[in-house]
Amino acid sequence: MTASRWLLWIGLAGAGACGKGTPDTGKAGDAPRMDAMPMGNMADMKSMPMMAMMRAHLDSLAGVSPQQMVAMMNAHQTMTSQMLDAMGADMTAMHMAPDSAWSALSDSVRRDLADLPGLSGQALKARMEAHAERMRRLMAMHQAMMKR
Repeated sequence: MTASRWLLWIGLAGAGACGKGTPDTGKAGDAPRMDAMPMGNMADMKSMPMMAMMRAHLDSLAGVSPQQMVAMMNAHQTMTSQMLDAMGADMTAMHMAPDSAWSALSDSVRRDLADLPGLSGQALKARMEAHAERMRRLMAMHQAMMKR
């Protein structure tokens, strides 16, 4: 994914997140109805706007060479770190403590982020594929937890 496409995705997600809601008129009748909100109020989750971008990014990594992965590494690390932070903020907002499965998987993702920059060639490609799968599982786990 080129840098300009990346920026477009980020801009679209930001614009979509900012454009939600109704004007504040200060009337009690304007308050959101609980039956209209998704379970766990997922619309307010910090990570939700990022998930589609992250999935697209992970998909794009599957089609690039190890040399291109190296060139994309800083952007990938930044995006992944922001995703992890947003998921943690979501859990904190919902007063949820991470369980052992969450902790193990998120620790593996963090270990990937530390190890990936030191790899190259086929070792990088193989580790990135495994890392992308871990990220997909972590996002699916997060979405399931937020629906509870």
